[in-house]
Amino acid sequence: MTDGLILEGDLQDIFLPTLLMSLYKDKETGILSIDAYGFTKTMYIKEGNVVFATSKCPDDRLGESLLRRGKITIKDYVLTSKQIRVGRRLGEILVDMGILTSEEMILGVKDQLIEIIDSMLGVTKGHYLLELTEFSNEDMITLSIDMPNLLYQGMKKMKSWRIMYSTVGPLETKLRKAGEMPSFFSSLELSPDEEHILSLLSAPLSVDSLLEASYLPQFDTYNILWIFITLGLLNKEVSSKKGSLPKQVSFEEIIDEFNDVFSLYFYKLGKKNEEVFKKSFELLKMTYPEYLEGQTGFYEYGRLDPDDLTIKFRNIEPQNRIDVLNSFLMEVYYGLNFFAHKELENNSLSEIEEYIKNHSALAAALGSK
Repeated sequence: MTDGLILEGDLQDIFLPTLLMSLYKDKETGILSIDAYGFTKTMYIKEGNVVFATSKCPDDRLGESLLRRGKITIKDYVLTSKQIRVGRRLGEILVDMGILTSEEMILGVKDQLIEIIDSMLGVTKGHYLLELTEFSNEDMITLSIDMPNLLYQGMKKMKSWRIMYSTVGPLETKLRKAGEMPSFFSSLELSPDEEHILSLLSAPLSVDSLLEASYLPQFDTYNILWIFITLGLLNKEVSSKKGSLPKQVSFEEIIDEFNDVFSLYFYKLGKKNEEVFKKSFELLKMTYPEYLEGQTGFYEYGRLDPDDLTIKFRNIEPQNRIDVLNSFLMEVYYGLNFFAHKELENNSLSEIEEYIKNHSALAAALGSK
């Protein structure tokens, strides 16, 4: 991303953990704020890692956080709160009165920051604003936990089935362990049951089979699969049989087939077409920046530029090029379909499904019956 860039929109249109992992991979620095339920909460991100957080919610204040975790008594809380003045903070008062040591105070602040970050991950309705810019952390008690570990811990507490399912996909989705584990992998404190799930995925396996083989409850299994995909530990497998276009179809023909579907969505969406296409484009660009850079035609008139894609795919080994293209275009389709479903009437969706069903190559690629 570009320094000084500002992104904002509705939280329903993005997956916050996916956005944060994208910032981590690109080592971005900036400030991310969300407004929800009448309060503003903010993360400060330095070179891809969250270093500080603030919240306007009274329940997120330091005193309330310490009280919840049993670090101070209610009597301590009431007594010290009365002494707060401009320039004299609660933490300083607690240390001066001998209720907490300096070390305990610093740990308390860090636990408070993690609570705020976890609460932000769980917000799915509201407004977000991301500004990529430098900031001073001179007066901050900063965290020293990297982004993947924060996400791993925080996402385990989330219970949004909609978000998990949108990422993992249906039962027939096949997953496989990434060919090379990222550098942060060794720092993740996986449970034996989570390690067992990873051990099953040296070869492609369907989500349905994973649910049967996992020692965890099925909801918890979906949750950890969502986390592993978001962190880049698992990849979705592209089948060379079902779910893939025939090898004899040319590179350009595949793009044309999918473009016809995208154009149909664009037409059916009417006045909302550019808005919906742009939402899916911005989300997909976090995962495929190298393919979608410059593809403004996707949200301007509902088609990807085949000549541009041909150039961007030329460095991929010829024997893998078609499969990589299929995988990319299917993700574009699924992303667009996710946002379009919120806007289209059932009859329009049925017409699009019927169109796909009657085009055998697309039916194979998209799993239509």
